[in-house]
Amino acid sequence: MTVHGVFLESLIKQYLLINPQSIKLVAVDNYSVTMNNWQERHWLLVTKEDGKPITLRQHGPIRLIEVEYGDRDPANLRNFNDWIWMIKRIEVIK
Repeated sequence: MTVHGVFLESLIKQYLLINPQSIKLVAVDNYSVTMNNWQERHWLLVTKEDGKPITLRQHGPIRLIEVEYGDRDPANLRNFNDWIWMIKRIEVIK
């Protein structure tokens, strides 16, 4: 599987005039993740798999994943507490 998207830091840099300390990502079911010091990791907002937009059934339309896993096994999602899918909104926490 090949994924495509935009780096979170690129999106924020392009569309915001500030570099927020914290951001909040909200999913379609209102599940949310607040990320403090989000700049410390390299995050990818995934919008496509194998060249096709990801659907809600595939946990789309947007997923947030880390680019580098370190020594963590991606098969064990408990190692990735900040991953969130079905993202509908990104908020700046002031």
